[in-house]
Amino acid sequence: MGTLQSWRIAYGALKDSTKVGLAHDLDVAIVKATNHVECPPKERHLRKILFATSAIRPRADVAYCIHALSRRLAKTRNWTVFYITSSIISLCV
Repeated sequence: MGTLQSWRIAYGALKDSTKVGLAHDLDVAIVKATNHVECPPKERHLRKILFATSAIRPRADVAYCIHALSRRLAKTRNWTVFYITSSIISLCV
């Protein structure tokens, strides 16, 4: 059972690194902030996300960020990604 769990973590990290290579700056911050590691997100990634959802940003940028976070939340099966993403969404709202 332990090897299956470690394989899932490695596979999730591989998918994350592939997404980072194909994404924009905000998407990179979202993927890096909601990674598969059981630790809090780094402050710089969290700051980019919170700035993108602040009141001074255009409404389309805020909607894009919330949509990207909800898409990340809907596609994941990992509990750490789910927990971190839902906590970031609660900080944004």
